[in-house]
Amino acid sequence: MKLILKSKKSEVEGVHSFRFEPQEPLNWQSGQYMHYVLEHGKPDYRGIERWFTIASAPFEKHVMITTRFDGERVSSFKMALLNMKPGDAIEADGPKGSFTLQEGDHHHILIAGGIGITPYRSMLAKLDHEGRDAKIELMYANRDNNLVFGNELKGLQAKIPSFQLTEFIDKRIDLADLQDFLKDSSAIYYLSGPRPLVENYEKLLTDTGVAESAIMTDYFPGY
Repeated sequence: MKLILKSKKSEVEGVHSFRFEPQEPLNWQSGQYMHYVLEHGKPDYRGIERWFTIASAPFEKHVMITTRFDGERVSSFKMALLNMKPGDAIEADGPKGSFTLQEGDHHHILIAGGIGITPYRSMLAKLDHEGRDAKIELMYANRDNNLVFGNELKGLQAKIPSFQLTEFIDKRIDLADLQDFLKDSSAIYYLSGPRPLVENYEKLLTDTGVAESAIMTDYFPGY
């Protein structure tokens, strides 16, 4: 299907959001992703396709891509995306994926590294829109104070009673930070960020005895 760019904005330095309008009705669950194809001149070895989490919540009706542009490592795809103008189109298919808040009376432990915050923004916005509560701990690690959606997340924390945000600025989330949750048999762990981060925390959790069924993963392969 075609998605038509309606607007774009800078979130923090080096991170931009792109809001697209689907040309046909589209339903998705918070936490899912789509596959995108953007034809452009002289594509680099990474090609013309990407997979991005939908950062917007379903009630917002538009598809929002939020992604980081990392200096010299930025791809030709990302540059073509950045150069799009309102009215331009990108091809997409999906949505896909099962990285969604699990049903039931769980303690949801959300671990985000950098731009891995995107699925959680969608999940929390949906909860707020529906006036629902859920026991959620969001542990958000970032290399500096420029937290993507930082102000929005703080606003959601004030509105969702059982949601707690903890920031880790230029600091790793260690096993000690997770110890209290490991005692909770209702806990489900959600891991989102660069692939090495996700794999490291998945191993850390399984090594402590957390069942694989209680670990949900979502990673991005690179810039």
